[in-house]
Amino acid sequence: MSAFNIEKNKSRTSPYICVKCLDKNWQNFPKSILPTNYAERLESFKRFSIRSDDIFILGFQRSGTTMLQELVWMIVNDFDFQTLMEYDCEARVVFFEVPEFSLKFREKTLANSLEEMKSPRLMKSHLPVQLLPDEVWIKKPTLLFINRDAKDVAISHYHLLNSFSPTQFTLEDYLEDFLADSVMYSPYREYIQNYLNLNDYQNILYLTYEEMSADLNETIQKVSQFFGKTVSDENVDRIKDYLKFENMKNRKTNDNKFAHKMWMQSIDPNSENHINFIRKGIVGGYKDELPEGYADRIDNWYAERIKFNRGFSCED
Repeated sequence: MSAFNIEKNKSRTSPYICVKCLDKNWQNFPKSILPTNYAERLESFKRFSIRSDDIFILGFQRSGTTMLQELVWMIVNDFDFQTLMEYDCEARVVFFEVPEFSLKFREKTLANSLEEMKSPRLMKSHLPVQLLPDEVWIKKPTLLFINRDAKDVAISHYHLLNSFSPTQFTLEDYLEDFLADSVMYSPYREYIQNYLNLNDYQNILYLTYEEMSADLNETIQKVSQFFGKTVSDENVDRIKDYLKFENMKNRKTNDNKFAHKMWMQSIDPNSENHINFIRKGIVGGYKDELPEGYADRIDNWYAERIKFNRGFSCED
């Protein structure tokens, strides 16, 4: 049995829970802010049975995990475009923390549970390192971690949280909580650094949203080589067309509105949902919304704690 200390988070923007893992290997890791109903799931997170051929897409919320999961699914499944178009993206790549989000709130599913899924299982998670299943470090499944400019993450995360909060809050409210490590899945810097510190893990690929957006060709080749796959020019073109931001935004299989609403109401029955799950996706989009002074504050705050960035730059 794992041991946890759970407290209430008093932040206005993320009134959830603070979770501290007390296991020997993780007791020096920070508290994490999580949805309230995760309290009853923590033990199942840690005790989940891993297969060595499992694949995890990992990253802080709003860092590009949806785009990455679609790319990985296509490559791993040999460009099965029929299944790709027939099933929602979250039915093909299961949201690990709340699998019912992927397996129950859908018109069509590929399995009734994670246990029933055929190998290799593709799963997405926003959990911090210390809350991943213990067997990850024994079975060594494949991990892909995506990072994004903290300023763009903050803006997108603000819109996500504010979209389903019963009480609306300002962007400045959110930004102050973000910088105070008081928003959902915080502390942000420790979250990022602890994943970057897995550089000795034998089966991990680091990516950034910026490099995916700047050169999707290069990212396709990098991910393909990571999985030992060869991609034809025709399939590269098909992937690029599929992953065009406007195509993803307008595609029904990428529209998470209904499932997201059901998920949030399972956390808080009073929550509402007004978001377009895929919003803008513009690199540097923060420049249109971030109040004066916050860009430098976030860059300096980020640089205080992050020792290396895996190719990511805070520069404009």
